[in-house]
Amino acid sequence: MRRRMAAWSSLFAVIGLVCVCLALAHIPRGQAVTQSLPIIVIDPGHGGYDPGAIGGPQGPYEKNINLSIGLILAVFLRSHHFHAYLTRTTDQAPSGPPFRNSRDLHLRAALARQWHATIFISIHTNAEPTGQASGPIVYYRSGSPASLVLAHAVSSALSSLSGRAVPPRPIRQLVLQEAGVPAVNVEVGFITHPLDRSRLVNSQYQTRLAQAIDQGVVRYLSRGPS
Repeated sequence: MRRRMAAWSSLFAVIGLVCVCLALAHIPRGQAVTQSLPIIVIDPGHGGYDPGAIGGPQGPYEKNINLSIGLILAVFLRSHHFHAYLTRTTDQAPSGPPFRNSRDLHLRAALARQWHATIFISIHTNAEPTGQASGPIVYYRSGSPASLVLAHAVSSALSSLSGRAVPPRPIRQLVLQEAGVPAVNVEVGFITHPLDRSRLVNSQYQTRLAQAIDQGVVRYLSRGPS
């Protein structure tokens, strides 16, 4: 009986060790990420004490929309066997409390460098005071030709949802500049526009947005030599 119990104990120990190893294999740890497959870092903007834009007195909050789309996008990207990491996976800013915007942005960019990102995609929700502007807009890392190519690919894929093509726009944004790789900020729509707002909180539309961004990324990564 003791031998049998010892055998079972050894088996459970081995199984436990395997489970731990498998779990650790999914945790990006800087230099450990050396695979040749593309590494896409997804940055759902805001989080925690920083709600981002707000659609009204009762919300919705930009931070929640960004996170939901980011999580769905990661699933699509991983279906192509890409590595997809997120700067946050919960309603908490990556830097944690006490929240400081510049410190948080520096950390998001630092994560992209630590994980050896191939490309960096920040996800945000737009806002403007008149409530007239609508539709997705893709901003790209100013001064980076590769970022412009990535922005064109994502913007083109998103045009099928908005019904119109909006040219990508350059921007000098700290998190994009410091990422050090082709980087875009995808503003998925305007939380201040009634139709956009109703769509942005809809899970099916969020999935369509994530799928379009995924298609743009695939198109960019599969392009031939420039």
